[in-house]
Amino acid sequence: MKETIGPRALSMLLAALLVSGTMVPAVSAENESRGWLDTFDQWVEPRDMSKYTPVIETPQRVPITEEIARQHPGVIILDPKRESEFPVIDADIVPTSIVPTSPGKVSLTLQTESSDLGTRDLMPDVRMTQGTISWYWTQDTFVYHEITIHNYASSAASGMVILWSLKDGYGCGVPFSDLAAGADLTVTVPFEVLPQHSSIGIKPMAVEIRVDPTGLTSWMARMPIDAIEKYNNDAAHLFDPDGGENLETSDLYHFPFSEGYRVLLEAAQAADGTTEPYQSAYEIMQRVHDMMEYNNETMYVEYIFSDLYTLDHPSPINGKYQGVCDEYGTLYTAFTRALGIPTRFLSFTMELPSGNITGHAIAESWNGNAWIHSDPTWDVFDNPQVYRAAGNNHINITIYGDADDSYYTQDPNDPTGDGILRYEDFRTQILLGEVPRYN
Repeated sequence: MKETIGPRALSMLLAALLVSGTMVPAVSAENESRGWLDTFDQWVEPRDMSKYTPVIETPQRVPITEEIARQHPGVIILDPKRESEFPVIDADIVPTSIVPTSPGKVSLTLQTESSDLGTRDLMPDVRMTQGTISWYWTQDTFVYHEITIHNYASSAASGMVILWSLKDGYGCGVPFSDLAAGADLTVTVPFEVLPQHSSIGIKPMAVEIRVDPTGLTSWMARMPIDAIEKYNNDAAHLFDPDGGENLETSDLYHFPFSEGYRVLLEAAQAADGTTEPYQSAYEIMQRVHDMMEYNNETMYVEYIFSDLYTLDHPSPINGKYQGVCDEYGTLYTAFTRALGIPTRFLSFTMELPSGNITGHAIAESWNGNAWIHSDPTWDVFDNPQVYRAAGNNHINITIYGDADDSYYTQDPNDPTGDGILRYEDFRTQILLGEVPRYN
């Protein structure tokens, strides 16, 4: 609980800010003030307001057909009965050989030497030995995979290398021909991510090698890392109306590539199987609400914690992530941005029925046409009037952006790079005021 200015003084302050303009510079720490944090009495408490969420439709992907496949050269439909036939590579891979090579790619080295030399003269034996696998897929683009194959047979072989998306039920194949006995060949497989026939989330991948003349499967396996499919943010798809500002990483939001894909993986698990940004954002909101535990210890009240810090410091009792509403909003923002949903982080003050002032942090996600309200602390989505329904007034909103842990240096207890930020570390603060749709 903070001892701060009263509601009437706050109203005068907000009126002055509205008159002076909408762009508010990062606040200073004169007289130990915490700026915006000192304009309210306490953070909002968690509530279950899910009954105020509209009915969310769950459109499904459209299964690909033979006719559609013919319209996309190289696309092959996977027989649903075969999805479970692909063995998972585990013991055959040297564990340390799965390494990042560039953003969104990993390199694999396989141990696949034929164990039955007597069969080499009887049937083709072409196998995958290495590969650079793209696991970060953007809808309506081609994702390129480099697959190295080796011919273990005693005669030349021809056939096809196929990269499958097991969940979506289709793959893309590239032919090879006259691969000499004992020879290697690296084939680039361009996988086409078809948004009408795929979904956002986790994509189990498999590689299959077929040999001529009968199309016999010589080798096949599920890859040891799953792909993650995200939305396309170019001008023809889910474009950020603020020119990419609401998709940026920062010291608060991370979706790493070369250092791993933990944030992306959790985001993909939350939105797995969704096909529209609105639906994806809703599922992420619910997932964050369920995985978080409200903890109003002083450290969470006074600071704002990054997504990675939150993921690294779960409760030792129940494993849930910790924080108050701004940590809920941070995790939601990181997850949605990671999957290509433009999202902006908002904090606001509002007047309680008692007359006291409370602070709250939420987010808004862009669905391609409008900003959609999302509050994982209260478990409510697309209902900005929920705060009025709860008896509150004067919902006064500020957009916070461009979090930089090295921006504010006057707090000796806040070293740079620890994932613990102050609100003063936001370089951009845009005061929206009492937005009509919330008030």
